Order: sequence, then C-alpha cells, then structure tokens
Amino acid sequence: MIDAVMQFEEEKIMKKILNLTITTCIALAIVGCGGTNNTKESASTEQTSTTVESTVAQSTSESLSDAKETTYPVTVTTYDADGKEISQVFDKAPERVITNNLSSTELLIDLGLQDKIVGMLNPDNEVSSDYAAAISSIPHIGDKKSVSKEVVLSNTPDILIGRNMMFSDKSLGSVDTWNQNGVPVYTQKASVSNMKQSLESVIDDVKNIGIIFNIQDKANAYANELQKRIDAVTAANKANAGELKNALIMCAYNDQTFGAYKSALQESILNTLGYTNVATGTSDLTLENLVTMSPEVIIYVTSDRNKELDAKAVDLMKANAVISEVPAIKNDKVMTISYDELMDYGTSSINALEDINSFLNK
Repeated sequence: MIDAVMQFEEEKIMKKILNLTITTCIALAIVGCGGTNNTKESASTEQTSTTVESTVAQSTSESLSDAKETTYPVTVTTYDADGKEISQVFDKAPERVITNNLSSTELLIDLGLQDKIVGMLNPDNEVSSDYAAAISSIPHIGDKKSVSKEVVLSNTPDILIGRNMMFSDKSLGSVDTWNQNGVPVYTQKASVSNMKQSLESVIDDVKNIGIIFNIQDKANAYANELQKRIDAVTAANKANAGELKNALIMCAYNDQTFGAYKSALQESILNTLGYTNVATGTSDLTLENLVTMSPEVIIYVTSDRNKELDAKAVDLMKANAVISEVPAIKNDKVMTISYDELMDYGTSSINALEDINSFLNK
C-alpha cells in the first residue's frame, strides 16, 4: 500500500515537471521569434497555422472525397491550359456555374446541380441523348470559337468548369485571368491531353465536383457506380492485356480521304479493350494510309458537321476494292459512334467503353 502511494506521488511530481518544461519551451520559443510587436507575432502564428491547414487540406483528393462534408475554404488540384497542375481555392459552394463543354454540363445534371448552371457554351452537336431536354433549358451563351470573356463575365459566374485547353488567352482566358476576376476554375482532369490518361480521371472529376459543391455523399456514390462499370469491362478483358491490336478512330470518310482522332483518354479506352489507335495523322489521310495502318477495328465517329459524309461512309468503305483487304473491313469490324459519346471527357466515355466492348464481342 505504501509503495502504491509513493508511486502515485512520484507520478504527480513527474507530471508537474513535464508541464513546467512544456511551458518554459513555449515561452522561449515566443521570445526566440524576436518580436516585441505582439500583433506581428499573432499574425505570424495565424499565417503558419493557415499554411499548415491548407497543406493538409490539399494533401490528397482521396482524403477530401472520403469526408461527408466539405469544410470551406477548400483547395482542389486542377490543371491549366498547358496541363500543368494548379490549385484553386473555393470559399463556398458555387451557386452560378458556367460550363465550356457538354460533358461537364452532363455531370452537373447527373449530380442534381442543373439549377446552378447559369450558362454553357453551345454544344458541338445537336443533343439527342437523355440530356436533351435539360440541355435545351440551360442558357447557351455562345460558340466556343467566338465567345468573349466579357459575355462570360456578364453572367457573374462564381466558378467555370470544363475542358482545360479552353482556358487559354486565345479562347476563354487563362485560369489566372479568371482568378484575378475573383472566379475560380475547375478543369476536367480527363480532358488533359499531355498526360497518360485512364477512365480513373473521370472518376476523380466526379469526386472533385462533389468536394467543390459539398455533395460528397452523392458524388462518391455515383463514382462508385461508374467504377463498378469500368471494373466489369476491365475484368472481362484481362485476356487482352498483352500485345495491343490495331484500331483506328476515324471520321469524315469520303472514299478518297479521311480524318482520324488521337486523344489520351480515348487511347486508354482502347487499351482497356486490348487495342491501340494506329492513326498516323488526323486529317487528309489517304486510302493508302488506311491499307498501311491495317486496323483490325475501325471506330467511325459521327458528328453534325460531317453529317452528309457520315450517312454513307461505312457503305462506301465496304464497297471500295482498294481497301477490301483491310482487316476491319474484310471482317466487318467497323462500328459507328457519336462524337459526344466517345470524344468528350465525361461519364459518356464509360458508355463508349461498354458499347465498343459489346461490339467487339458480338
């Protein structure tokens, strides 16, 4: 019993010594800062604290997306027109959104944020999907090739969202320019063309929108649904993970020349299915080029601007003796798909993955 009491008293003494030591260290640290100006010391301490909090906040998007509520201000990593990583700070959940492409608009609609969209740039093609009614009800503020920064600014947005390459001085204006006007920007990770892409970028975009708008539960649930769809196609194509076969993403075929698309995100879709895009250019390609490329699959992309060509393109290919031995044509492996499904940067890309997979396995 006496030993227990003595041990208790010793522990009390040690705690007092420890508390005294901590207090002394704090006092010395304050003096060591050399400040006789208490205001400066306080500001410095607050600034240090804010910096630490900011660093923690932007450490990983995964930790943020696991949270159920967004704590503002929040810092999110995004990309400028050159594909460089940048940080954007959001002081609150945005209320007035302008989007610069169809896929970012569709994502906001999917997440129940349509009422936040005060304007969008004109779609490249007539919208004929399930989004048609919603898209038609959103104000269209101009064509992407001619819309002015002044028109965008007149709509008093508190965030701009969309393809990263649109945020250049030659187009909508740089991210820096918009930041100087008090408007933060979120560019789709999936749209960055000079980095190795995968459909995981689409998932990241969904989660980041959830963080920015404080709808993380809804966004994460949607992201999980999309991930399951990607995983299902990936698992079904494990046997195709070896050497990639030749595919071609083609457009504007007129029986003499054609065009092609090369894009990082679309290449990743093909890779998942065991293919790679063999396009050697993007315009004025010839029938001889097609023979040399020798694709086993041709994915023909339709669009409004090529509507007349698209109507007869596949039939012309199949009837042309010059290219009759091209494997895709010989084996009837030519499919059509809309530009907006395959070539945009949102969840429609996952639809494209599933549709191409179904075509290849029919």
